[in-house]
Amino acid sequence: MRRIMACWMLAVLLCCLPCGAAQAQQAGEAKVTGAKVLAFGVFSSTVESREYSPHVVDGIRDRARDFVLVRRGANVEAVLDTGIGLRYQLTGSPEGAVAVVDVVVRHPQMVNPDTQLPMTHSTAQYERVIGAVEHSVWSFDTPGDLVPGVYVIEILYRGHKLARQEFFVTVKP
Repeated sequence: MRRIMACWMLAVLLCCLPCGAAQAQQAGEAKVTGAKVLAFGVFSSTVESREYSPHVVDGIRDRARDFVLVRRGANVEAVLDTGIGLRYQLTGSPEGAVAVVDVVVRHPQMVNPDTQLPMTHSTAQYERVIGAVEHSVWSFDTPGDLVPGVYVIEILYRGHKLARQEFFVTVKP
């Protein structure tokens, strides 16, 4: 009886595997080939949610919407509740597929208020849609975020750099 049951289960598994592979092909795994930067500069937005993240220097990871490009360019005067960033589209196939990108921001040294450790880069992962207009923005949320210097925002997919933008940030005394 055990042998018959084992043979039956093996047959079921073998029959199901090709179906699963066919479904994965039909769904279309995302294949990202690049990113087209549409604009960069100072953005304002509406924060949908805010969560703690040890990978971001101020400990704050925002999910935002309603991005508005306030001013184009790489020379920026930092003020609270604004941010620097990119508007872009992922290229690849199939259009509409979801891909996870890493956003890395290299910034002047700051101290994380929770860990008390100095940090010179912050990272976060986001789901993005191939072909859709997306935003990646570094926000100046707290007075401790207002640090002058060079900030570099990079969009990475599976370790490959898709986009890179330098910002030269000043702060009023």
